Amino acid sequence: MNKLLNAGFARLRKNKLFWLLLIFSIGLALVMIYTRYSDMKVYGDVIEVEQIMLNYSTIVGIVIAVFTSIFLGVEYSDGVIRNKISTGHKRVNIYVSNLLITSVTSLFSYILFIVIAAIIGIPLFGSITMSISKLLMLLGCIFVTVIAYSGIFTFVAMMISNKAITAIVSIMLAFGMMIAALSCLNILQAPEFFESAVITNQETGSVEIIKEPNPKYPSEEKKKVCQTLLDINPAGQMFQLAGRAAPDFKVLPLYSLGEFIVFAGAGILLFKKKELK
Repeated sequence: MNKLLNAGFARLRKNKLFWLLLIFSIGLALVMIYTRYSDMKVYGDVIEVEQIMLNYSTIVGIVIAVFTSIFLGVEYSDGVIRNKISTGHKRVNIYVSNLLITSVTSLFSYILFIVIAAIIGIPLFGSITMSISKLLMLLGCIFVTVIAYSGIFTFVAMMISNKAITAIVSIMLAFGMMIAALSCLNILQAPEFFESAVITNQETGSVEIIKEPNPKYPSEEKKKVCQTLLDINPAGQMFQLAGRAAPDFKVLPLYSLGEFIVFAGAGILLFKKKELK
């Protein structure tokens, strides 16, 4: 295992995709800071540094999908996995080492984003406004979800031998999770009533606000189903964490850990039986 990890991290340091990932994280942090700074100067907006730190979570699934699919896909296309097996490495160790490398890389890229946001953002926008304990709780939940993402996309990459198909499936899955999460959020955030203004007196200009029931307002059962789906979905977790709005934050890392264990376990079992060309 140690040899596989050492070789994997050595390959990572020489990998252009890895450095592009780090550059992207730094660049995204700078773009977000510049955009928010412009809003502060033009519109007088109050900017919270911690919100910048949390916002990256909403798109990090796509970033992890792209990195993992290409980085691990190359191992099949270049025959690296077949060579590892031929030299005596166990399939379990190969899978776990790849999972650890993608997880550590994904976490490192997010932490790098946070560091840049803090170093530049705090002098520009002021200190963090929320309690440190709550911020650490939110970031901790995000990190666990990042690991869940890594487990899911490592599973996809290790099950599909074709690099191009792996990338397509992973990216489509990432976008699919985002769309599903946004759909659930739209249902949960639907207003119970629509308000409309009606002029009751033309001479005085008096206006009456009329409330009309929303025919698409979800039932309590539908709300519970959507909330459960939102909590299970890693993208749904990220949207709730970035928005700091969830009925129970404690349940989110439990779902993420469960998904990580399920996909890691299934991946190891299936990879042990997978036929390599």
